[in-house]
Amino acid sequence: MTCFFKLKRQIFFALLVLFSISPVFSAVPQKGSMVLGGVNLEVWGSYKIKPMLFPSEEWEFFVVVVPLDVRQGGLIKVAKEFYAKYPNVRARFFSDKKHIQQYVDRDRYVNDKTGSVREVSFPSDEWVQNHLLGNINNRSSTYQRRWMLEDRYGNNIVLLP
Repeated sequence: MTCFFKLKRQIFFALLVLFSISPVFSAVPQKGSMVLGGVNLEVWGSYKIKPMLFPSEEWEFFVVVVPLDVRQGGLIKVAKEFYAKYPNVRARFFSDKKHIQQYVDRDRYVNDKTGSVREVSFPSDEWVQNHLLGNINNRSSTYQRRWMLEDRYGNNIVLLP
């Protein structure tokens, strides 16, 4: 009987470890305020796309709004803490909320293969350049699809652990 309970306990702990490290069971950010890297920020929401580059995958991006005065060094701290807390979770970091919904709608339209998403124009280039600060993603073939903080064009800013 003792061996049975030891085996049962070992199986329980093995499952616990498996579930805690599996991305399927990873925590995801909740909509609302939080502090990461010493920065007060807001999780605006999330949206899903089937990206053109990887059509067999479905990606969910969490949209994070940071203060306008956050610079690259601060963004790197935020991204590292975000990734440590939410591993394998994609994020887009903006410094203004004004056109986020329009950006999301356009991203969904551009990546839609069903024809069911209505066409929307991107926000102005000036707004995107000034307020889309970066993304957490793993799309880079140059870095063997490692997770990284990238700029709006997909260029590596910093690799994430």
